[in-house]
Amino acid sequence: MRTLVVGAGAVGGFFGALLLDAGRDVTFLVRPARAEALAADGLVVHDGDTSTVTRVPTVTADRLADTSWDLVLVTVKEQALDAAIVDITPAVTGDTVVLPLLNGMRHLDRLRDAFGEAVLGGVAVVASQLRPDGSIDLLGPDRFMRYGEPAGGRSTRIETVDATLSGAGFDTVCSADIVTDMWDKWIFLASAAALTTLLQATVGDITATDHGPSVARAVIDECASVAAASGVTVRPQVIDGARTRLVAEGSPFTASLYRDMVAGRDVESDSVITDLVRRADRLAVSVPLLTAASVNLSLYRSRR
Repeated sequence: MRTLVVGAGAVGGFFGALLLDAGRDVTFLVRPARAEALAADGLVVHDGDTSTVTRVPTVTADRLADTSWDLVLVTVKEQALDAAIVDITPAVTGDTVVLPLLNGMRHLDRLRDAFGEAVLGGVAVVASQLRPDGSIDLLGPDRFMRYGEPAGGRSTRIETVDATLSGAGFDTVCSADIVTDMWDKWIFLASAAALTTLLQATVGDITATDHGPSVARAVIDECASVAAASGVTVRPQVIDGARTRLVAEGSPFTASLYRDMVAGRDVESDSVITDLVRRADRLAVSVPLLTAASVNLSLYRSRR
């Protein structure tokens, strides 16, 4: 499949570089300045003491209509999604498949409004961060992608997507229940983000206080209650895993959203936290800790 990766950041850059190294037909959609930097330096990924440089083909939005695309991987953050939809519209034609790898669920509705049944569901897990120089730091061992039909089950097109993405140096799952997979990730991510941004500390520091573990468990329970009220059955191992990781003694773990706050960057709080609060309000579910985290993040963004 001729694949367009929208964005060459911490997620798209990492997965796209591996796909290229595995011989897949991949091009990155980037802004002109990023295209110039990638042409000069390549896409650099740091993994511990090892650094790799991949020479990557790029295209800018004004040239998208010149080529047909089979698969579009949308890897931008929520703040850039509206602009990305405008940019990729000329690229989504005929049998093009759109696979978003964003956090939360809200982006699915926005993409479906634009591209209808072309949109699949997807989950990407990689602990990575973009350096100021445009290179990518890998911060943890998890590196996998799940994807599937939003309605469930298998299809010819998802089998083709699976053949394109699998065997490229990261774990993949062609899921028959991708919506539940997306909620599973959202519950953990929102719990971790709300906890660390609200209390402004690592999991280990929070756990070391008298009431830190009880706050962590309460945040997880709030997130799970919104899922349950939405008709989603979160897998028990997801809740158990969150309760283990977010009360681990001495853990240096923080959510990427917290790391963005500490660095003074914009944060994708709307899709990760605030959308859960909106859903809770509609469903009459009490989520005081999530609400406080949402207000805190809104104040942070307004101060920026």
